[in-house]
Amino acid sequence: AYAQDTWEKVIEQRGRLTEELRQRGFAVLDSQSNFVLTTPPDKLPAQGLYADLKARNLLVRYFDAPRLDDKLRITVGTEAQVTNLLAAIDDLS
Repeated sequence: AYAQDTWEKVIEQRGRLTEELRQRGFAVLDSQSNFVLTTPPDKLPAQGLYADLKARNLLVRYFDAPRLDDKLRITVGTEAQVTNLLAAIDDLS
């Protein structure tokens, strides 16, 4: 029951995170996992956004590698964590 509840929360928050990021101009690949891979809009380069979020103690993954250096890997969190991330992105936009 605990695992099922956890999966349902991840699925719900993954959908919310994906939709909210897309509304902000991010390209988000469809995901069946506990994370999303996203390309931020040009006004928010991935490396800079990663650094700005890290300065706010919001940790996402940035890969300094070909074909990934314009993307962020964002793990799906709780409702409150997703809300905090989105608010930070709005503040940095």
